[in-house]
Amino acid sequence: MQEGAPPTRLGFFRTAGFATGDYANNLYWQSVSLFLMFFYTDALGLPAGTAGVLYMIASIWDGVTDPVMGAVADRTRTRWGRYRPYILFCSVPLGLSFAALYWRPAADGLGLLAVVLATHLVFRLFYTLVSVPYASLTARMTDDARERGDLAGFRMLGATLAGMTVSFATQPLVAALGGGDAARGFFYAACVVALLATAVYPLAFLASREPPEPAWREPALSFRQCCASLASNRAFWILMIAACAISLSSTALGKMVLYYFKYVVGDEGAARYALTLNAAMGLAIIPFWMLVVRRLGKRSAWLTAAAWGLAGTVGLALLDARSAVEAGAFFLFMHVASLGGWVCFWAMVPDTVEYGEWRSGYRPESLIFGLGMFFQKLALGLAAALLGWALDLVGYLPNEAQAPATLAGFRWILVLLPAAGFGVAAGAMLFYPLRRGGHERIVGELAARRA
Repeated sequence: MQEGAPPTRLGFFRTAGFATGDYANNLYWQSVSLFLMFFYTDALGLPAGTAGVLYMIASIWDGVTDPVMGAVADRTRTRWGRYRPYILFCSVPLGLSFAALYWRPAADGLGLLAVVLATHLVFRLFYTLVSVPYASLTARMTDDARERGDLAGFRMLGATLAGMTVSFATQPLVAALGGGDAARGFFYAACVVALLATAVYPLAFLASREPPEPAWREPALSFRQCCASLASNRAFWILMIAACAISLSSTALGKMVLYYFKYVVGDEGAARYALTLNAAMGLAIIPFWMLVVRRLGKRSAWLTAAAWGLAGTVGLALLDARSAVEAGAFFLFMHVASLGGWVCFWAMVPDTVEYGEWRSGYRPESLIFGLGMFFQKLALGLAAALLGWALDLVGYLPNEAQAPATLAGFRWILVLLPAAGFGVAAGAMLFYPLRRGGHERIVGELAARRA
């Protein structure tokens, strides 16, 4: 922001236009989260543990590149700003790499694993080149805490609409375009998704604006200064612990939907409606959490979401959901808790930028977002591997009738992994230093320093 200037007011159309970028991001992300591991096991025939390890390696690689990209973006200077050019110019290679992600190579054994892993790593690299600068824009567009909450909420709405698109359209596209070959159907469905996402990114580029570089900020921070800022940023590290924990919950819940409906409920097609309902209800759930954030504050809203999630796991432990209606109700109930956690997370990350600057005098905003995404993706990768190992442990075999013990194991996976994630997230948030009103006070002190 300009020195001594009031917080930038974005308005509805700029906020909504910016959120189209998360619609495009989540066309990719929701597909990878909901369908890719299922594609690996039930279309390519990979063991669940192997699929989980491949997913983990790619997620860790993705996470490692995030802070590197954050540091690069922090040093970028163009006439369009620091971050916006990446959204526009990297969108085409990102779409091509996504289509390759669902391509079945003419190989088997180690050759198959090598190609699958390579295409996954390339996709994650291009996703980083777009998503880290996009996320960093939330700290550049405004320093008003309420508007940042609105940005986070609108981004989540964009993600929800993308989830609806992917959930409702993927299985019909696979069936219609595959001609009975699931792997070929997934590839052509991925091509359709890539075309749509690539067409949307220019809208986010045009809607967003970056303020001129302020006089009080150094053009680029040294490595030592970045480390000093991060070392003193207690709010950031506590938020990362909570985010990693909730990633465990959301990964187990999201990836188990297809397996649970196919093998426990016995109706794979019904998973489409459950996933679409979850995404559609996000249009009401996200505004609800935005209201909770405004009324209670971000920390209290996070604790509320964690308590909601823990209540859901207790319910499944007591009541064995076997029908499509019961399973759909459980996943929807847990979706409310997951969305609450992620609305709070994306609203809180920008606040840790000012907290770190207040403590250290330095402001490596894109590096903070990059590291935030690194820890999120590290946790998602580890959670995917843990889920794959858990499926192997309970005796899961792709495309076969499962033993009763395996079906019971599916249920306990959905109880224990989310419960552990929500519990750790709540415990971490008890120590979060930015209580209600604290961020506003810090912003005022920083404005006085700059003046």
